[in-house]
Amino acid sequence: MKFYSIIRQEEYKRLKNVTLFGEILDLGGNINSDYHTLIKGEHHFTSVNIDPKYGCDLVFDIQKKFPLGNGTYDGVISMNVFEHIYGFQNAFSESARVLKNGGIFIFAVPFMHHIHGCPDDYMRYTKSTLEKILLDNGFKTSHIYETGLGLFSFNYQTISGALPIFLKPVFKWLATSIDGVLLGISKRYRDMSQRIPLGYFVVAQK
Repeated sequence: MKFYSIIRQEEYKRLKNVTLFGEILDLGGNINSDYHTLIKGEHHFTSVNIDPKYGCDLVFDIQKKFPLGNGTYDGVISMNVFEHIYGFQNAFSESARVLKNGGIFIFAVPFMHHIHGCPDDYMRYTKSTLEKILLDNGFKTSHIYETGLGLFSFNYQTISGALPIFLKPVFKWLATSIDGVLLGISKRYRDMSQRIPLGYFVVAQK
C-alpha cells in the first residue's frame, strides 16, 4: 500500500468523487499515473509531459501553444503541475482553448508547501488568484476546495521530509487527528485554518 502525503491523500479523495467522459488531456502526468484509476466514467487519457522519460503520450511544453486543435477534449486534468510552470498564464489559456464548450477542467496546486523542484518551483496561488484566472479564461463555473486544513497538518507537511519513514504514518495520524478534533469544536480554529490550506483542488466548467 502506498503512503501518500496529506495533501495528495486529500486530492485523491476528491478525485474519487469525479466522473469524466470522453477524451481527457492530462497535463504533466504519464500513462501510468495512479490517479487515473480513481476517476469514474468512460474516458480515455492522453498524457502530456515535457520529458519523454516519464512515459507519456505527447511531449511538449505547456508554457507554449499546445499542438492541438480548438475544442478537442472533453476534459483537462493537471495534478500539482502549475506551480512548476513560470508561463502559467499560457498553460491556463491553452487548457481552456483545447476544451470543448461544457468541458471540465480539474487541477490541484499546493499552497502551504515546501519548495520542490521537477525541474523547478515558481508559483503559489491563492484562492482569489485562481478565481480570477478561471474567470479571465472563460470558465463559467468553478469550485475551489481547500485541501489539508489545519495547523498541525501544515506542521507535519513541513517536517515530514526529515522524519524516518517508519515514523511518518504515526505523525501523520496524530496531526490529522488533532486537526479533526479542533476543527470540530472551534470556529476560531476553522477560520484560522482557512488561511493556511496545504493546497487547492479545483473543478471548473467551460
